[in-house]
Amino acid sequence: MKNILVTGTGGRSFGAGILHSLIRSNEVVSKRWNVIAADADSFAWGLYKTKQHLLLPFANSPEYLPKLHQAIKEFNLDAIIPGTEAETELLAKNKKEFPDTVILCNRADLMPLMMDKTEMLKAFKSKGINFIPSCALTNYKEVIKEWDFPMVLKPVKGTGGSRGLQIISSTKDIEDSLEHLGDQKSNYCLQPFIGTADSEYTVGILSDKNTSIIDSIVLKRKLAGLSLLSSIKKGELRYDISTGYSQGFIIKHPKIQEFCEQLAQKFNSVGPLNIQLREHDGEFYVFDFHPRFSGTTPMRSDVGFNEVDLLLRNYLLDEFFSRIDYQTDVAAIRTFEHVIVPIKDMAKK
Repeated sequence: MKNILVTGTGGRSFGAGILHSLIRSNEVVSKRWNVIAADADSFAWGLYKTKQHLLLPFANSPEYLPKLHQAIKEFNLDAIIPGTEAETELLAKNKKEFPDTVILCNRADLMPLMMDKTEMLKAFKSKGINFIPSCALTNYKEVIKEWDFPMVLKPVKGTGGSRGLQIISSTKDIEDSLEHLGDQKSNYCLQPFIGTADSEYTVGILSDKNTSIIDSIVLKRKLAGLSLLSSIKKGELRYDISTGYSQGFIIKHPKIQEFCEQLAQKFNSVGPLNIQLREHDGEFYVFDFHPRFSGTTPMRSDVGFNEVDLLLRNYLLDEFFSRIDYQTDVAAIRTFEHVIVPIKDMAKK
């Protein structure tokens, strides 16, 4: 058995989904890896789903990397899988610090495209990829002459989990947002509302350690329940935006898969890559580019697309794969989950 550390295993993180993929989705997979769960908070759900766990500092702490080195020795770790965006960015930059341990994440030079919308749009423009245009919130007077309402207001940086997302339906909404955001207003942008709630997709593209495509998987999002953040109606049309809690229909969509796989190859993606897009007038427009595992990772695993297991086998066992026989034409429906833990057994520093 190989020893695998999964960080960021709190209930909302994609680290919890990684944990699910390794210990719960498949009996064969769960016997292949000895998984140790980690988080910065003793209230993290995932800490209590494995036999071993530890608390780590937050990724911005100077003690984070030294603590990881201690964990490598203590648990004889073969691989570390970051389960938050902050940890993914940090560990991608510092892989050389861990020469004998696999850090299972994408390339460091792709991380700015995840963490900063401005960098993403620059990169997409340079490669001729369709994207939803963006304008600084403070320059709103220019775009209201060109774009119709509604628009989407979102942070430029750190947009994981749809934090700060809002539908803007009037100039007054913009002015209210400017007042509410205060000194933070320069960190927000406006985008035109493109497509509809029925044309939004989350796509996972999995590449091996040599950048070869293994396969891709498409979730047509259903914006309802946990996955619906905000909705407005204008005339006969309804406009919806989603939370970070994706759910919907896992389908085959050759055109979207081809588009996203080509995009992954243009960026020499290694490992997990997630793209969120909308379809409009037969064209695909990307609005999020996440070179990391996804909140939909556990749902993918449950239909046979276990990207975490496949990558660990690729990196640690030198196995290679091409196209996965996974289940499609199914609905993936999401809810919350809890765990009951005696206080005396909770993780301690």
